[in-house]
Amino acid sequence: MTTWQYQFKIAPHNAGQSVKALWIKWLIPKRIRGALRIKRHFTVNGKVVPTSYFLATNDVLVMTFDQDDFRTSNSNYGPNHSQKVVTLFENDYLVVVDKPAGMKMHPHSPTEDDTLLNYVAGDFQRRHLEVAPYMVHRIDRATSGAVIIAKTPLVVPILDQLLSAKAITRTYLAWVSGVMPTKQGIIETPIGIDAQDDRKRAVNGTNAQFAVTHWTNIHTVYQNSLLRIRLDTGRMHQIRVHLASIGHPIVGDDLYGGCHMPRLMLHSATIELPLPFDGGIKTITGPLPDDFPRQLR
Repeated sequence: MTTWQYQFKIAPHNAGQSVKALWIKWLIPKRIRGALRIKRHFTVNGKVVPTSYFLATNDVLVMTFDQDDFRTSNSNYGPNHSQKVVTLFENDYLVVVDKPAGMKMHPHSPTEDDTLLNYVAGDFQRRHLEVAPYMVHRIDRATSGAVIIAKTPLVVPILDQLLSAKAITRTYLAWVSGVMPTKQGIIETPIGIDAQDDRKRAVNGTNAQFAVTHWTNIHTVYQNSLLRIRLDTGRMHQIRVHLASIGHPIVGDDLYGGCHMPRLMLHSATIELPLPFDGGIKTITGPLPDDFPRQLR
């Protein structure tokens, strides 16, 4: 059985609180906290203690996790070494990589291995890391840019909670058709399945869910506008559907009425996230890809 073990030296700002309180602060789910307690899979300074134990500065907390502690413990992405992965940030728990436009996020069948998660698995294997990739969020195949990938199943539910709480900020750049009427705006229409085509999503479609997109106009060139976009929610095709719904489809978005270009002009530019286990706030920005123009004619 695969196990994961993590060791933490208690910093002064965490001293004086109980082990349980620290786990809650770190957003470790209740189910996993229960497994640690019942299995006695944690020690402080090498000794088994109750979860009510109050921690002191420089105490060493060690936690051990089993596969059955997690709802998704296995990462089944076969390693593929044929494409290099561009890493924007990495620590012991997660990696942020730069996905090219046109690359799928993950496989849809056991025989498929030409996706970002397969290439990340290959990169981990090449570097002899005893970790595996776990998907946290996704961007469309046609979209380029920064994506968070967990390196352990423990971090997946923690990052899920941060996403749900809007503590992770995702900023995109998009070229859209037309001149924007104002400097900035908010689109707050629900998004559901397109009744005519289940590959697509639509404003107020079937089973529509709340969705919020903030946009800021950076500049306009030859009747095309470059927007900075921030999401409060992460619905499928959200940016594409919302912008098309206000008459400004993304350039290159053939699915939602954008004018033809070799690629979709949507790029995941920046991710700002609180790093798990008191890692501080990290802002991660990658370079613009060569096929995403600074000026669009």
